[in-house]
Amino acid sequence: MLTKDMDVTKSLGGGSLIGVPIYYKNGENYGTLCGMDLRPYHFSEKHKDLFKAMAKLLGNVLDLERKTHQVQMLSVPLVPIFDHAAVLPLIGEVDSERTNLIMQHTLQEAAKGDYEYIVFDLSGLAQIDSENVGNLVKIADSLKLIGVTMILTGIHPDIARKAIETGSDFCKIRVEGSLKEAIKRIKGD
Repeated sequence: MLTKDMDVTKSLGGGSLIGVPIYYKNGENYGTLCGMDLRPYHFSEKHKDLFKAMAKLLGNVLDLERKTHQVQMLSVPLVPIFDHAAVLPLIGEVDSERTNLIMQHTLQEAAKGDYEYIVFDLSGLAQIDSENVGNLVKIADSLKLIGVTMILTGIHPDIARKAIETGSDFCKIRVEGSLKEAIKRIKGD
């Protein structure tokens, strides 16, 4: 009813339109859920309630998606330790989705030109499969192309074994026994 006298509505030549705003939980508007038909149709209270419920559901889904993204970014924290160096502590499990996120995030940050070194500290890893051990080499190669040196620390025997089994060439990557040793090395460079 509110839109029937608008020029855009008149240009459609009549018909029916229902629209309900979609909000995030914080009250920010995402957009509008609309239904349209070229034929005139009278929307009952049930129709209006259904559209309101769908808009609220969509708002909740969008809010969950936003929060999931925030959690994902927390799973790849790049912590500056010097003006030219940062540490990426990897904690928990690393699967292909997280490996892609790590590559994307570190490359974006490294491309800004602030870092010469990024230390990947693996001492908190609970599990990583063989494929993603190999992906660490790909991340190192990608970082090298934009002028950043990757340093690995905290390599568990299981990770070393998987690297050898998959033929991953860790010889291309600087490796230090501990984060403390890596920091000393960076200070000396």
